[in-house]
Amino acid sequence: MKRFLAVILLLLCVTGCTAQPKSYTADFFAMDTFMSITAYGADEQAAQDTAVQCEQRVNALEPALSRTREDSDIYRLNHADGAVCTVSADTYAAIQAAVQYAEFTGGAFDPTMAPLTDLWGINTDNAHVPEQAEIDAALARVGYQNVELLGDNQVRLLNGAQLDLGGIGKGFATDAVAALLDGSSSVLATLGGNIGAYGENPVRDSGNWVVGIADPDNNADYLATVEVRGLSVVTSGDYERYFEQDGKRYHHIFDPATGYPADSGLRSVTVIDEASTRADALTTALFVMGLEEGMAFCAANDIAAVFVTADKQVHVTDKVGAVCTFTFLGEEKGYTHAQ
Repeated sequence: MKRFLAVILLLLCVTGCTAQPKSYTADFFAMDTFMSITAYGADEQAAQDTAVQCEQRVNALEPALSRTREDSDIYRLNHADGAVCTVSADTYAAIQAAVQYAEFTGGAFDPTMAPLTDLWGINTDNAHVPEQAEIDAALARVGYQNVELLGDNQVRLLNGAQLDLGGIGKGFATDAVAALLDGSSSVLATLGGNIGAYGENPVRDSGNWVVGIADPDNNADYLATVEVRGLSVVTSGDYERYFEQDGKRYHHIFDPATGYPADSGLRSVTVIDEASTRADALTTALFVMGLEEGMAFCAANDIAAVFVTADKQVHVTDKVGAVCTFTFLGEEKGYTHAQ
């Protein structure tokens, strides 16, 4: 469900540095979005080897996480009519994580939204507002409680449920990249809108990576930056995928309770976390919760998040200051930093 260029990476070069570090960038298309992995190394070959290894790991996850490829585990599981399926270790781990975060968020994030996603057809030629009876029928098949994890990589779906791991897929891939790296690796992984910034940024004095948070009104620009290291930055926004009908915009972040795009008063949510899978799930859940409930959830669970509201206010949780440096740049764009 997420997130093409939801954040903008800023690589700021050090003034007066004596030599550029050796780097290699692998650009590729996977999981329905553009991806880029830049690695730095002692020499160009070492950097290339790291970047290519990371790219190969991401590409290997496509059949584990896709629900549209007929050779994928998720496709097979969704078409098993409730029978037990044995899936790969990667697929099982991703489903297990998705259910865990669904439970954690009280269902605000739910990995069984496929019937609703298909019904609304957002980002397809068939995007439309369904009839209420159709939404009700789809909702009857939604609910993470319908996912049975039976151990030994065996899974069963009950009551016509179907999985869509798009809500955590890029986060899971980002974490898979991080797992490949040792402590000395310097890698920036831009997997759609999921940013993984690992090791020391060799082109900045601070060693930190600077990531921009997009302006929902112009996602080629940004309204704030965060400086991070060893963290993932993930954004979900209503500006990423949507259609308009009868003068109203309908976006792709659905409320599992209503079957409609979440009407929460938010434009975007950014989460900064060590685990990109967790950040991926949380951006969706917090967007569905809305500002008041979402901020309270973050305070109770020590979550670093940035909320952008429809009335152009930017709210930052207390945890943000503990994990990164946040810089507000949205005043000239009409945003207010709510203190």
